[in-house]
Amino acid sequence: MSEVFDRDRIHRKLTEMSAFWRQRICQWRKEGTESGTEKRHAQQLWSDLMQCFDIASERIDVFERNADRASTGGRGYIDFFWSGLVIGEAKSLDVPLDQAYDQVLDYLNGGTVGVHEWPRFILVTNFEEFRLDRLGHPEASWTVKFSIDEIADHLEQLLFFAGVESLSKREQEEASIVAAEIMADLFNALVGEDVDEAVGEEAPISPDDEDEDIEMASILMTRLLFLMYGDDAGLWEQDLFYRWLESVNSKNLGPALDGLFELLNADENTRRRRYRNLGDLEARFPYVNGGIFDGTGKVGYSVASDFKDALMEATRFRWTQISPAIFGSMFQLVKSKEARRGDGEHYTSEANILKTIQPLFLEEYRNGADRLIANKSTSVADLRRFQEELAANIYLDPACGAGNFLNVAYAKLREIETDIIVERRKRAGTTTGVLDVTMLQMLTIDKFYGFEVNWWPAKIAETAMFLVDHQANRELAARVGEAPERLPITITAHILHGNALSLEWTEVLPRTAKKTYIFGNPPFVGQKEKSPSQIADMKRVWGDQHDGYFDYVTGWHAQSLRYFGTGRDGSFAFVTTNSITQGQPVASLFGPIFDAGWRIRFAHRTFAWDSEAPGKAAVHCVIIGFDRESEPRPKLWDYPDVGGKPVNVPVEESINAYLVDGPRVLVSKRMKPLATNLSKIRSGSKAVDWGYYTFDDKRELQHIRNDPVASKFLRLYLGGDEVINRMPRWCLWLENATRDDLKRSPILRNRVDQVEKRRLASKRPATLRAGRTPLLFGEIRQPTGRYLAIPQTFSEHRKYFTADWLEPDVIASIKLFTAEDNDGLLFALISSSMFMTWQKTIGGRMKSDPSFSNTIVWNNFPVPELDELTRDRVVTAGKKVLAARELHPERTLADHYEPQTMAPELIKAHDALDREVDKAFGAPRKLTTERQREKLLFQNYQAITSQGE
Repeated sequence: MSEVFDRDRIHRKLTEMSAFWRQRICQWRKEGTESGTEKRHAQQLWSDLMQCFDIASERIDVFERNADRASTGGRGYIDFFWSGLVIGEAKSLDVPLDQAYDQVLDYLNGGTVGVHEWPRFILVTNFEEFRLDRLGHPEASWTVKFSIDEIADHLEQLLFFAGVESLSKREQEEASIVAAEIMADLFNALVGEDVDEAVGEEAPISPDDEDEDIEMASILMTRLLFLMYGDDAGLWEQDLFYRWLESVNSKNLGPALDGLFELLNADENTRRRRYRNLGDLEARFPYVNGGIFDGTGKVGYSVASDFKDALMEATRFRWTQISPAIFGSMFQLVKSKEARRGDGEHYTSEANILKTIQPLFLEEYRNGADRLIANKSTSVADLRRFQEELAANIYLDPACGAGNFLNVAYAKLREIETDIIVERRKRAGTTTGVLDVTMLQMLTIDKFYGFEVNWWPAKIAETAMFLVDHQANRELAARVGEAPERLPITITAHILHGNALSLEWTEVLPRTAKKTYIFGNPPFVGQKEKSPSQIADMKRVWGDQHDGYFDYVTGWHAQSLRYFGTGRDGSFAFVTTNSITQGQPVASLFGPIFDAGWRIRFAHRTFAWDSEAPGKAAVHCVIIGFDRESEPRPKLWDYPDVGGKPVNVPVEESINAYLVDGPRVLVSKRMKPLATNLSKIRSGSKAVDWGYYTFDDKRELQHIRNDPVASKFLRLYLGGDEVINRMPRWCLWLENATRDDLKRSPILRNRVDQVEKRRLASKRPATLRAGRTPLLFGEIRQPTGRYLAIPQTFSEHRKYFTADWLEPDVIASIKLFTAEDNDGLLFALISSSMFMTWQKTIGGRMKSDPSFSNTIVWNNFPVPELDELTRDRVVTAGKKVLAARELHPERTLADHYEPQTMAPELIKAHDALDREVDKAFGAPRKLTTERQREKLLFQNYQAITSQGE
């Protein structure tokens, strides 16, 4: 049943109602019977108002409600209560409206009306005057007062009675959180509170992997959601399921639901053959189709007798308030115990989804529609062609989960199409009747495809797409008075339950003369966390181009390249872990993409994406969209605060793989420095000792110091954290230990024995080899002279790198890089803003902290040839940085480089160093922005690498 209403007819009926009640009011005044009108006539007034909006009088009893009063704690009676929508109170003629309004607030604050029933509107009257309040956030709330004579003039404010509700995104999201809590209560009532199931990649892939009771509950929840939504959304008579549920004996609820599901799945022929004595309420339910009510998952007598009470509570929520954009993912989490107990924090907001699909295609179509509508010379044929293009495209989310991205994309495109339909009717010279909206509406959910490996989210996505379709139809009906029929369901979204990396996309997706848009949020699985099956997926889709450093998400890039490589047109964009733009895997990923003719159309630099899985922190992500066009100009957004709002970054040239406005360069792993004037940097030594040679425990340290033999081999053992924070850590460095030393020291002998035993038990060849020399570290790269110590990682908040010098008897751990630096050139370069820019631009990260690499970062650092004078000036400036540090010897490197408390002398020394290094790289003066340095770095990199070609 489509959501159809006629404004003119409603206006006429409101006018007739106004005249009728004005006549009665005059009669009461004439007779002097104004008092007591509340008790005698209130229900007729509400009934007449409802009938103006074609709400049948038999439903009026649904709106009656007892409630506690906050002021007295006593029981009262609400005149009119439509759960989740409106509460009404009528007072006798001439009674001030404030009394009625205060009484409504008294009921609402009494505790009887639950959060899920909270109304959006308050309507109070004394028959002659009305007050209507729209509740909610300040930006959405309002109050209007009018007389019975003016009621027809306020039709627009009263259209919520006809199902036309204007909710802000925030209100929809909040309503969806409440809705998810209701579904969690239902789930608890079905299977108990202790059920806890993994979500995300760990969730059951197929129903066969589920416990039978949980599988049944899952299917039942989806069907109940559809019924409750249908009750509020006009899929059938308002509150039909609610009234049917009231009539069912709670002990027989399970079999009764099974019977209703069979009926909803029966077409007219089946009904004529099988159902000859249907009850009055059952006979009013339509044939649904679409697989929602197929024969799977019988309820039987498995539901407890008190489940009806929980379900009745759920039906009192107004389900048209939910946002399918986030409700789908929240509904998906209902089996997680932690998520059920949460406060709705686990969802992907519409704003985050729009970061992907807005610049991919929505913005272009929105702007195109607006231009057509604004242009007076646009013809109806122009508008139709625009619609045809929208409807001819294919839209795919190949990791769709519960369908959030598909839902938002479809809803937004339908908004655009509705504007075009309204304009077509206007330009055709009609607003009703002549142009059938069924013929005008072209974009349908069967152009939307989703792949999902887990069965439950896939099932939710199917249902959510139908809900968002019907919501779009309701909006269309609100604009033009009619919408396409959708029952029985003959058009569905194509949600394929399967592994996107084993599917052949070209076989699943039809060819189109227009475009295919691919988008979504594939699984966040880092290169080290991939399971054996996921590694197999990656090797299958990448083939010879597979790189072991790839994150799992890059498999979706490979599949997109394969799909579009078959002659199909379109573009794609994914939310991914930010590591795909950092360090070693960048060249391996973006090389094939660029070689295939793709460019970066838009990108969001690193920002925090809230995980949908309970208990998981926000992930640092990027969004990158690709196309094969030359227009429009690429768009780039930066996040000064990763949890804050994006800032637009102007793009003059192009966006490269490091999400920088600059030339398309790819920095690959090198085994020696690109610049001839740089010396080699090595990583530190690796103990392979299971804690027998390395320690930081003070008691253990004292124990070894008390041993005269073992204490000879005690050395400081420092990694990056220890150098930066001046935290001592220790090791036993047994390079010169003898057999006699082991005999005289039980401490040494026991530790060497344990290390030898464990190394020889290893299956790793390198560890086995190290077992032959158990006295030594597993990997030894210790400098023989004073060396420059370079931490592997450091805080993202520091402006400068934190390197220092160490003596050769201080052992460098694997978390510390080392280099000979006799004159201090390396220290000066590494301490400059130029190097920090290079590190942050092309280097990897540990979480969000920069991670130094010799093969990627240092060996590719594009230092130009330096003449002797330039070299001396850079070295001298570096020594002044050291001198500034020595003014405060009590400070650690962490203290020195705390951004807000850096000493003025140190800041001045670094500014002077930056001036010399910037000029050495070719700048005419000291540069002031990171962007200027990025541009110069990539220019130098291109120049040096092209010389070697």
